[in-house]
Amino acid sequence: MNIPSLTELLAKGADTGASTQAGERILDAALSLFVEFGLRRNTMDDVAQRAGVGRATVYRHFGDKDRLVQAVILREIQRNLLIIEERVRKIASPVDALLEAFVLSVSMAHDNALLKRLLTSEPETSLPYLTVHYGQTMDLSRLYLAARIRDAQKADAMGPIDADAGAEIMLRLLQSLLLTPAGGVQASDRDSLRTFADQCLRPLFSR
Repeated sequence: MNIPSLTELLAKGADTGASTQAGERILDAALSLFVEFGLRRNTMDDVAQRAGVGRATVYRHFGDKDRLVQAVILREIQRNLLIIEERVRKIASPVDALLEAFVLSVSMAHDNALLKRLLTSEPETSLPYLTVHYGQTMDLSRLYLAARIRDAQKADAMGPIDADAGAEIMLRLLQSLLLTPAGGVQASDRDSLRTFADQCLRPLFSR
């Protein structure tokens, strides 16, 4: 299959800013602080101190706290996508692989320590990063899913749905399941997610 690697997708614009060792240390430090204390109680100075770099280095890499938070979330999504890509690679059916990618995406996002902390302890602060400031993360995920759909369509293994629209539907559902966990479909239950995907998403992608 010709699904682009995440490295190739990053080259199209989804960059976390962690292109140097200092950038990686800053993101690691920010992640640990955000999980421990949330967003409000941490400053760029706190991140610099834990990362062992100067305050100016943090600002040079990420500009401001808002962009740092977005970069931390984006890197978490990238890491999840790498794991998902590896797990679905051996699934023979492209439709089955796509649906399992959806299930794993929801489940892993739900279990992510950072997202769990933000949504439970300070949802009013974190919501903008999962809605109006969610664009770059959505772009990366959309590129990946749409590429998987197009590759399956070229192999005549998936229906004619517009690939970008199909990816958008999956991402909007994922976002809804994360932000509104109460309901018949449980983001914490992969069997529940698989049943939902099979009943509601499979008809969209099957030939």
